[in-house]
Amino acid sequence: MRFWDLSSPEVVAADAEPWDGPLAGAMRPLSMRSMVRLYLGGVVLCVQAAAVAFTFVNVAGERAAHPDAVRLVGVFTLFAALLILGLMAALPAVLARRLTPLVGTTIMLSMGLASTAATWACGPEFGIVVVFYFEALPFAFYTLRLRWALAATANVVVGCGLVMLLQPGWSLPVLQWFIVGTTLVGVAWIVGQLAEKAERLASSERDARVELAEVNRTLEDRVAAQVTEIERLGELRRFLTPQVADAVLSADAEAMTRPHRRRIAVFFCDLRGFTAFTQSSEPEEVVANIDQYYRTAGEVLQRYGATIGGYAGDGIMAYLGDPVPHPEPARGAVQMVTELRGELDGLVAEWQRRGHDLGYGIGLAYGYATLGVVGFDGRYDYTPMGGVVNLAARLCGAATAGQVLMDHATYAELEGVAGGEPVDGLELKGLGAQRAYALT
Repeated sequence: MRFWDLSSPEVVAADAEPWDGPLAGAMRPLSMRSMVRLYLGGVVLCVQAAAVAFTFVNVAGERAAHPDAVRLVGVFTLFAALLILGLMAALPAVLARRLTPLVGTTIMLSMGLASTAATWACGPEFGIVVVFYFEALPFAFYTLRLRWALAATANVVVGCGLVMLLQPGWSLPVLQWFIVGTTLVGVAWIVGQLAEKAERLASSERDARVELAEVNRTLEDRVAAQVTEIERLGELRRFLTPQVADAVLSADAEAMTRPHRRRIAVFFCDLRGFTAFTQSSEPEEVVANIDQYYRTAGEVLQRYGATIGGYAGDGIMAYLGDPVPHPEPARGAVQMVTELRGELDGLVAEWQRRGHDLGYGIGLAYGYATLGVVGFDGRYDYTPMGGVVNLAARLCGAATAGQVLMDHATYAELEGVAGGEPVDGLELKGLGAQRAYALT
């Protein structure tokens, strides 16, 4: 395990493995980073204990109760340090993590025995070596589960008590044992509480990360679904007037598509001679001409922001003023028709050059209409309804080839925009005599 590179793929993969292996239930689950820190701390303490033992024998000599035992303790602690280093350096990260509970639990229980052996070997004259007990219990309470930490505590406290009670030369052995034992247990318990709190925080962090990852995954799925839906709705603009599509997709779509009254300018246009043309021409030619007509008219209508209400054969219906408000619908409609008439005149000239006797007629009317969504489940249309729509349709039907007829309400709005000539004796089907004007 390359413990000096904790960001390596090997270490990341080891952290993802479950916490198992021999005695896995004895130790708290540790990340590789925490495990390496624990190992390095253990190595430092073991080397320190070995150095102290060998130095003590050289300095104290025969003043020690059992010099050979002190050397043996030094060898043991040095061996433990080498074992830990070997585990870190030689084994793969995953295997090292699996063996950590077994090795760590064994070493921490053995450290209690080693501390007892060192205290007995040095003797009462060098009672300061009881400090080694402080190395075992904090580690035990920080890393081991409670019952194993208590076992390590019993190991240390009982060993310390036996040394002080059975080895001659200790002054006030019961009092010293009580002070050492209570201090050890108190410090170790505090460390254990901190470890439990750290474990709970780590567990909460892991749960939060898992939950966040799930939320992110769900959010990514929802965003992807919404993007797909938006793309599909974007296709709606190919089949609906952009104004209607925007109204349907807007936040206040319900309010905009609910039936309401508004003053609008209605436009109707159809071709003259189209029925005869369809009977005398090939279907492909009819489709090509009608497509050219729709494209020419549609481009002009879109430039002026007109809402296209629909196509019916060679007829086009459109209106200005809804669902996008227009400051002057009638004047805008006349300006639009003026430009459209120029485009259609060129188109008609091209048709006639090809031998097609086609023309166009346009009707304009200005007034109040009821607008909203009508239809049934499976098919709805956004459309205007009312007398102004019927009037524009009848004016379109009455117009001669190349003529634009408008009602009086439209004519009254034309000052400074265009002119109109009265059309006398105009009788419209279902509407009777009407005041109408031909756009000049």
